[in-house]
Amino acid sequence: MASEQKIISILNEFNSIKPIAFLQQIDVTSVGIGNVLGFLASSDSEVSAGEISTFMNVSTARVAVLLRKMADKGLIVKNSDPKDGRKVMVSITDKGRSKLKRSRDEILLYASAIIDRFGEEKILDFIESCKVIRDIVDEVKVNDPDFGKTDIFE
Repeated sequence: MASEQKIISILNEFNSIKPIAFLQQIDVTSVGIGNVLGFLASSDSEVSAGEISTFMNVSTARVAVLLRKMADKGLIVKNSDPKDGRKVMVSITDKGRSKLKRSRDEILLYASAIIDRFGEEKILDFIESCKVIRDIVDEVKVNDPDFGKTDIFE
């Protein structure tokens, strides 16, 4: 087992790259908008808000808030279902398709630059390492029922 000193050294090295600042750049709303736009673009017809909720595995209330923001930005159109007025049907607009394409192009640009810099083998090794770390964390959770319940600020 790694010594406490080694663990602290590694954590300090990790924190030196400012992962929180980087991760905060990934706006949760933007990720949700991208997921909804992608889902709508891949659909042949209007989709219900309930279907979006199921696809994203989030509550219908969260989807309703997200859809309102998207409609306000002109990315989607919301209509009542003619068969059931309680249902909201959603479709993507041309502006939404354009936003989706720009976002996709941006992601591909960043991914290409990262792959070019590191090489495919190192990227795949990194992904494998992330999977192993995830599995280790999951094992710790299973073996320690109180894992994650400690409030370090008490």
